[in-house]
Amino acid sequence: MNKYILGDMVTEKLKREIGMVAKPFPEELKILETVLPSGETRFEGALYQADKLKKITISNHTHGEGGGTVVMIVANDDYDLPFILVDIAFGFGKKDTIFTEFEAMPLIKDEESTRKYVDPFRKWREAIGKLPAEPVSGLGEVGEFLKANVSPTEYICFVPEAYTDEVLKFADQFFDIFLDIYRRAEPVKNAQRKREMDTFRSEWNKHALDDDPSGVMIIEAFGRRRAELFYDYFVNL
Repeated sequence: MNKYILGDMVTEKLKREIGMVAKPFPEELKILETVLPSGETRFEGALYQADKLKKITISNHTHGEGGGTVVMIVANDDYDLPFILVDIAFGFGKKDTIFTEFEAMPLIKDEESTRKYVDPFRKWREAIGKLPAEPVSGLGEVGEFLKANVSPTEYICFVPEAYTDEVLKFADQFFDIFLDIYRRAEPVKNAQRKREMDTFRSEWNKHALDDDPSGVMIIEAFGRRRAELFYDYFVNL
């Protein structure tokens, strides 16, 4: 099994569908690696951009014997497209399972965002929820702000490895839904809505590193300076 199959799949798909192109970022962030008591920890990142999108990050990560790919998509500041996060990792946290996380997080909580950015994922979320799975535990808790701003479509579970094909099929469907939303997106012209978007981005960026178990792990592994730089380029909205 190619642990980084999601990265290969998404890179090909987004280059083909939206013409994403490489975006420059510091050399020191291309590979982050260290050895912790739990084993080797390694991130190998690729950064892209496309029309309407500020950043598309596709990072292969290794933790001890486990590994996988995390994909994040952040829209340009003039668009209220949801923040996308997909993480599929094998042998991470629980043996013979797939750590499976999907998130499509609207920047504003209102009827417009629900109609445009939550409702299109509802049937998909219902379908993936029928897979055999166990809740994720033992990886730490997110802070109150991040917890309060989880999308209704969030899915985060351990799925048996026997369902790898099904998980990858759901991943492909997830990106198809997002791409349909993306193609129809127009710049936000309402000044009040833009201010709300800017406020949310600023507040989310304050909490993303220190209030999330993944951020804490990166700080411990690579130091605060490199962790902050990594988040600036790869994660922050």
